[in-house]
Amino acid sequence: MFLTCRLPNPSFSPELSAKTTIIDFTVTQKGLEQQLLGRVLSKEQKSLEDSLNTLLADVNFNKKDLQRLEKNLLERLTQSKGNLLDDTELMDVLNLTKTQSKDVSIKLADAEVKTKEINEKREQYRPVAIRGSALYFCIIDMSMISWMYNSSLEQYLKLFDESID
Repeated sequence: MFLTCRLPNPSFSPELSAKTTIIDFTVTQKGLEQQLLGRVLSKEQKSLEDSLNTLLADVNFNKKDLQRLEKNLLERLTQSKGNLLDDTELMDVLNLTKTQSKDVSIKLADAEVKTKEINEKREQYRPVAIRGSALYFCIIDMSMISWMYNSSLEQYLKLFDESID
């Protein structure tokens, strides 16, 4: 059963809170700041944002590959019978895993350095994202004065993009 609520910060009784899982989907200032930073970079330096996304995808793939190699090696070790040194297939898998894990580790180290460089360049645009995030929450608080000032995140993001253009 799912219950939804339009209140920004609903207050539930302790009994209800203990028996249910409450998920709050409201926007946080830090989360919106990161989203706006990505939007600013996609407008100003698209190649930088694209390279960061590609780099993160590569890091994720390399980590999964490393886990796959470790899992394969563990399966071979558990399935091996008798003396481990006599099993040539196991030794081949071990050597292959060792070389591939070194390659993956080198790729992960390079990706970490590149990510650090990209994040340093991204930080130049952080003040724009901070101001944009603060402005959104000021606009949202205006709705407490009058319902006429109610605004959605989608509407604000459209205005934010237009202001960047």
